Amino acid sequence: MNRKIILSLIFFLGIFASCTDNFEELNTDPKNPLEVTGGVLFTNAQVELSNQLSSTNVNDNIWKLMAQYWTERSYTDEANWDIVNRNIPANNFRTYYAILKDLDDAKSVILAEDVFYENEIQNQKNRVAIIDIMEVYIYQRLVDIFGDIPYTEAIDSDNYTPKYDDAAEIYSDLIARLKKDLSDLDDSEGSFGSADLIYNGSIVSWNKFGNSLLLKLGIHIADGPLSALGQSTVEAVYTDVFASASDGAFFPYQAALPYVNPLYTDLVASGRSDFIMTNTLFDVMDNLSDPRMDDFFTDLENIIIPYGEAGGSYSTKVHYNPAIAQPAFNGFFLTYDEVQFYLAEAAARNWAVGNDAEIYFNEAVTASILSWGGTVAEAETLLVHHPFDSYTDWKEAVGTQAWIAMYTRGFIGYTFFRRLDYPAFNMPPNPPEGVTEIPTRFTYPVNEQTLNAANYTSAAAAIGGDKLTTKLFWDIN
Repeated sequence: MNRKIILSLIFFLGIFASCTDNFEELNTDPKNPLEVTGGVLFTNAQVELSNQLSSTNVNDNIWKLMAQYWTERSYTDEANWDIVNRNIPANNFRTYYAILKDLDDAKSVILAEDVFYENEIQNQKNRVAIIDIMEVYIYQRLVDIFGDIPYTEAIDSDNYTPKYDDAAEIYSDLIARLKKDLSDLDDSEGSFGSADLIYNGSIVSWNKFGNSLLLKLGIHIADGPLSALGQSTVEAVYTDVFASASDGAFFPYQAALPYVNPLYTDLVASGRSDFIMTNTLFDVMDNLSDPRMDDFFTDLENIIIPYGEAGGSYSTKVHYNPAIAQPAFNGFFLTYDEVQFYLAEAAARNWAVGNDAEIYFNEAVTASILSWGGTVAEAETLLVHHPFDSYTDWKEAVGTQAWIAMYTRGFIGYTFFRRLDYPAFNMPPNPPEGVTEIPTRFTYPVNEQTLNAANYTSAAAAIGGDKLTTKLFWDIN
């Protein structure tokens, strides 16, 4: 064979061999890895959850409308409780269960890690416990939205028709899960570190969050069949909850796209000029001479629209303060003032929680005012003129002030109203046919009636009918 041909063949084979040695590396996309770490899945779940909690998009988060903080100027369907036209229940259902799947996948990835040393084992245990705490948080929210929901069969990818579990039984299990999670946390070791956008992996902070969430679960079942469990749960954890505003769980949105608060996207970037303040919120705060009026409202000299009514020109109406539409406005998971209101309620029920109701109530109101940039003096003035015992009863005191304080958290404000029946809400002019009372839940997604018909039918019957006004098991008053 010609020497030049032989040398050329050797050179070609060498090049081919070197290429095949690195073939797998050359065909790996570094920006789209085949394997995702548990930390990445956990971070993504936090982002998605905060976005869902923070959004005011009419397709999937109308809680500021349901809580009667805001109404709509032109397209008033959602303020009149039409939640079917935009498939709002289905969007909520799908989003929360997708986040739960991310968390479950993160847990599976972490549990599959090879850990040998004691510190590695505890770090793994911490991360799994934190994931489960977040799952408990989401499941409680789903129950509080719908009632009975898929739970024991919910995250099985092979089961497209999961059964619906009893809401009270879910609550009992969530409390048991959360107690186990807290017992698994050990602050001698770390967890997610910077992958945790809420607490930067702090076990001490997650412990306070978990105990505060237990308090919330317990107080939600103060009435109804689980009242004894609620009391024992609250009395066991009240000393271990948030001790100051700095303990709260917030999501740190950024000033630049794409990591901005969805409120900025919904209210500013979208160019939408429809959401305006309601007479419901204005009248309550005005009657109290509440110092947060300037923090919540702007253009106070303009017209206030009754809840649910069309309003004509946007420029002539009272608007929300644009401070909440800043790109870096925090997302809220659980806050100190919310926890103090739960403790005030527990004390008012004569549960053993250390202080009396008025002390917790005053601390809650003060914490809320301070969180908006107000002063202790402003809080003291409000509380002197409208002290705890000046209200009709403790439910009016806690219900009214907690509802005001939860202004940026529509669903929480709506839930305080549902549980305590204060303050008085208004009926809109065009509610759905047959609805003559304030809604107390979301109806189930319409597609569940076809895709999961048998289980949907059973669930609807079990809760007393799939209606907007069906009360949840903890809402007996």
